[in-house]
Amino acid sequence: MKTILKFINSEMKKAGVDYHFQVNRSRKTAYPYFVGELIPVTSLEEDGVKEFTIVLEGFTRQTDSSKGTLLELIEEGEKIEEHFPQVGGLTALLGNQAIAVFFNSIQPVDSGEEQLKKIQVNLDVKSWKGRC
Repeated sequence: MKTILKFINSEMKKAGVDYHFQVNRSRKTAYPYFVGELIPVTSLEEDGVKEFTIVLEGFTRQTDSSKGTLLELIEEGEKIEEHFPQVGGLTALLGNQAIAVFFNSIQPVDSGEEQLKKIQVNLDVKSWKGRC
């Protein structure tokens, strides 16, 4: 799981997305940003694949550096979609582990606060371990 989290962090940087695992601990919050959570999915496959869903929540509000619009967040979500394509995904071989990450969906979410905009992006992850 640690390898997957490191891979996602690295690839989000390459995509130009401000990403944090579970909590944004930055001293000064810069919008827009995403926080993510890795959720295991029960897999009954015989090939040893482990499956996960990455739930990314994106947040923005109007600041000097951000328009604070839902459109701005959707554009950030589209960067994620382009970087982790739904067909073919983004794959890597890291040591004895193969990883494939695929875009699944994007949707606006009510933040419960009028000035704070929020979206959710879901990624599907498949991982295999073995001798390479």
